Amino acid sequence: MLRQGKLVGRVVTFLDIAERKRAEEALRKSQAQLRMADRLATVGTLSAGVAHEINNPLAYTVANLSFVQDALARLPDSMPGVDVAELRASIAEASEGAERVRRIVKDMKTLSRMDDERIGVVDVEAALDASVNMAIHELRHRAQVVKDYARVPLVRCNEGRLVQVFLNLLVNAAQAITGNAPERNEVRLATCVDGRGRVAVEISDTGVGIPEEVLPRIFDPFFTTKPVGVGTGLGLSICHSLVTGMGGDIEVASKVGVGTRFLIVLPAAGA
Repeated sequence: MLRQGKLVGRVVTFLDIAERKRAEEALRKSQAQLRMADRLATVGTLSAGVAHEINNPLAYTVANLSFVQDALARLPDSMPGVDVAELRASIAEASEGAERVRRIVKDMKTLSRMDDERIGVVDVEAALDASVNMAIHELRHRAQVVKDYARVPLVRCNEGRLVQVFLNLLVNAAQAITGNAPERNEVRLATCVDGRGRVAVEISDTGVGIPEEVLPRIFDPFFTTKPVGVGTGLGLSICHSLVTGMGGDIEVASKVGVGTRFLIVLPAAGA
């Protein structure tokens, strides 16, 4: 600093680079979370639209198949030049396929409600079944799905968001199982009522497991044990936020080479 032509002092400016980098990282994480939330909302909107578009022609298909089945039932078992048994089997197979599409459409409509703020009474076991239907492509060639349901009380929450939590955990479970040996692996779904009257849901797998040293960070945003380019590191963080937002808790236990268990606990609707 100059005063009357003489140097009498200096002004030193410090720029805290570390603080700026922390702020930039926090901003980057916030923006990524907003992008993920926007994607989830888009998935919900698309699910609702696709479900609606499929539902109408599906209704005609199911009705016509039912009509043909009724007509075939009235035919004699043997007709010249016609294999009635094969016809009946083919129509039954087509009806089974149409019923599977109907269930998928129903589950997609449930998922589309995850950006809806409405809270309702939800059957967690039905929500688990819906999630399995949507994750079946990931599960089918990796593990058997084992269900151990205890007919637990209903819970009060947003159904679409609960399905989103279960779906994310099921896909994670499937991806944790290596190889194509479903006969040697399982994803287990269990429900019960805990000692405090809360509804407990357990989703466990026989996958590779999670190292003990990283378990405390498993619900941190952007933390992932998956290879680069696989996943965003936000899935479990979002699950944690959704479950705690419902007034519940989510815990994880894992052992490398044995598997992983997620426990979700929610207040019963009547509590």
